[in-house]
Amino acid sequence: MHPNAKPIGLWPIVMMTLLSVGLVNHVIVVPLLLAEAKRDAWLSIPVALIIALPIAAFPLQRVMFKMNRVRFDEWLKQRIPTFFVWLILAIINLALLFVAFGSLVDVVSWTSNTYLPLTPQFVVLFVFCFICMFAAMNGLRTIAYVSCILLPIVVVLGDFVMTANMPAKDYRFLLPMFEMGMYPILKGAVFSISAFMELSFLLLIQHEMKRSFKKWHLLLLTLMIMLLTLGPTVGAITLFGPNEASLMRYPAYSQWRLVKIGKYFEHVDFFAVFQWLSGALIRISLSLYLIQLYGPFRKIKRKWISMLITVLILAAASLFVLMHMKWYMILMHAYFQSAWVLFGTVLLLLWILSFMKPKKSEQPKAQGGYRNEP
Repeated sequence: MHPNAKPIGLWPIVMMTLLSVGLVNHVIVVPLLLAEAKRDAWLSIPVALIIALPIAAFPLQRVMFKMNRVRFDEWLKQRIPTFFVWLILAIINLALLFVAFGSLVDVVSWTSNTYLPLTPQFVVLFVFCFICMFAAMNGLRTIAYVSCILLPIVVVLGDFVMTANMPAKDYRFLLPMFEMGMYPILKGAVFSISAFMELSFLLLIQHEMKRSFKKWHLLLLTLMIMLLTLGPTVGAITLFGPNEASLMRYPAYSQWRLVKIGKYFEHVDFFAVFQWLSGALIRISLSLYLIQLYGPFRKIKRKWISMLITVLILAAASLFVLMHMKWYMILMHAYFQSAWVLFGTVLLLLWILSFMKPKKSEQPKAQGGYRNEP
């Protein structure tokens, strides 16, 4: 953040997080959950919540509090050797690149399969890439405030599809519970926890916030994110049955196609386009912004050049995988099975470092907002 830039309030950050992390929980993780746990997929989410709440309330909140709006890499340099700082940043940048990659492939694939089947995939890919690049170039404040406009509409549309489909839902499909035992539920919970752990990306932007998150802020945010997973999961099972839902590639979108109000009002699934593209825009733009901030090209003076390099790498990888979707599904499955270990290890390390005092020379200063009082 530029020294003279105003810090961003908590609400814009919360809304941006709900759109970004909400997309993966609402859209990307749900088909994996249903395929793994089928009828009991909805039970995986409370199990994940039991694990996620303590993580948010203690290690994540403590690290954020101790950083005290000091930039992430500067805070690390005050506690560990430079080599390990670079190693942690490399891991984080790879994770950010994969987050953007997974979201981009999913959006382009879904777009081609639904409402733009005759448009070449590379056209959709590059157009969306450059829209996200433009948003990222305008900075975190732009991304956050655009989220404030988009999120209320997304929430209203989500409530609309849930309510409109209520007569068609059969909640008996949720029973019996524990049909296949605890193992599928625990495997499903792993996917939810991996998606939740993306909340730790807040540590990368806390230096641009007006004040730090309190425990209840993070607990409420965690609960809201988990509800974003529970809604479409329960909706898919109760509308289509566990077997059919487990075979669906886009269960959240399929629920929109059932919406019918009266005899004449139907085919409103175009609202799903707004929902999906809103989340993808914020998620990919935020990832690009953070890669620009902490990535290997950040020392290039002209920011648009470093951003363009990142976008071209992302576009090339996405275009290749779009022609080999089986590889993509294998990659996503492997990522969500292992991401919780990666994020958990890094967060544990940061939590340990939060007990260490910074070096006496060149103690970093908070970049704006209010300092945290001990």
